[in-house]
Amino acid sequence: MAPGRSIALILAALAVAAASPAVPQADAPLCLECLSLRVEAPVIVRGPFPDELDSPFTALRLPDGSLRGFSSNAAVYAIDGPSLDAMSGKRRTVFEPGAPGSESDCGRWLNGLVESGGTLFGLIHREKSCDYDKGQTHKSMALGRSDDGGMSWSETGTIIAGPDAATSGKGTGIGDCSWVDGHDGHRYAYCLRLLDWKTIVARAPATDLAPGQWRNYFEGGWSEDAIGGKAASLGFLGTAAGYFETLDRVGLIAVDPWFGGVRLALSRDKFTFETFAEPLIPIDGGDWARPAVTDLIAYPALLDPETGATDLGEDFLLSYTYLAPGATFADRYLVLQRVGLREDAAPPGIQAGIALTRWQNEARGATRSSTGPLIPSPGLRQDRKLGYLLTKAPADVPSLKLEECEARNGGYRLVADGTCAPRGDRRLRTAGWVLADEREGTMPLYRCNDGKAEFTSNDAACESQGTVIERLGFALR
Repeated sequence: MAPGRSIALILAALAVAAASPAVPQADAPLCLECLSLRVEAPVIVRGPFPDELDSPFTALRLPDGSLRGFSSNAAVYAIDGPSLDAMSGKRRTVFEPGAPGSESDCGRWLNGLVESGGTLFGLIHREKSCDYDKGQTHKSMALGRSDDGGMSWSETGTIIAGPDAATSGKGTGIGDCSWVDGHDGHRYAYCLRLLDWKTIVARAPATDLAPGQWRNYFEGGWSEDAIGGKAASLGFLGTAAGYFETLDRVGLIAVDPWFGGVRLALSRDKFTFETFAEPLIPIDGGDWARPAVTDLIAYPALLDPETGATDLGEDFLLSYTYLAPGATFADRYLVLQRVGLREDAAPPGIQAGIALTRWQNEARGATRSSTGPLIPSPGLRQDRKLGYLLTKAPADVPSLKLEECEARNGGYRLVADGTCAPRGDRRLRTAGWVLADEREGTMPLYRCNDGKAEFTSNDAACESQGTVIERLGFALR
């Protein structure tokens, strides 16, 4: 299995995504501008692995209250833990690639779960006819079944497949689906169609997910067979789905470098989507050709923090596979990031904020302020939250873009964008934006120096630990 299931395929997808037309507006009224999102500190809960975390992370709550997570990379692995943030344990192989010549002879990936009557059903991504070095694979989706809580699986047959056949030198078929309960009597699967690298949707009765029951959305209806039938393009929306109960809407997550970050789109009718205007997480790129100077977020999923389900409340988890700047696919980590969603009576102006967290490395006696995941190391702990940075520059308010640097002396700095390189420091990522001027609901950020290294503080006196170099701006509270 090539890293990330073919770098060439992913790069082609991103190229097509950049030229995607605007997503149509949903008919049902929603004050999208009245929503606000706060993204908390990312936590690495598993890794590093060269042979795991090659699909969205899925999980279910067991009868004893513990959680069972599933990670995949050609084979499916189960990991048990007391909670979703305790998934570092030993893995057990629960589903392997199929026999030579089968639809899954290159591998199986578990992309979704649902329990019914004591039986666990799984959404199984399959690949065959693969030559990843040439960008070649053929994808389809099957329904899996487990009668022992996901510790062994069998396939019950194909449920979603494209009309195209496996073709030398290219990616074909339909796959990478996730599914969600639409709370209307149907379960919806959002999938990637390799023919044009767009999102499509199929559905089946929630009480009967068997092969033959799935229908694609096409030309205003659900009449097309999901095996080989026609399907409408929803645009480039991604395939990571969750159902937001308070909004009565399906949400889709996409990692979109052209949008500037991790993008959320919402739909009430399940096929027309409105895009949240600000990224949940800012990113500098989506380079799958590793190593790269930027970090990489891949295979996102939406999860309930307590159960791992895709029915979501106001507080939910965004999970994803993470590669640090300079890392290869040999060092993949699983990240969980809590997100709070609120609906206000009126537009708040700035809608999205991502937590700027100060970390303390007790072993080294150093601090680091970051909005990104930090690779675990001895003595590393969260010190405090310094506020929320904006995830994009506001249109009508003066702001300053901040970047994170690794200094030549091994320390870390949070500075104005564009100032890492002139000092010979290594740029790590865009941290976010601060407001240039104070306003209600903000707090100041200062660059401080304690005589040995720089650190970031909300205190103009640098907490009596050093002196101020400059005020960077104002973060959201």
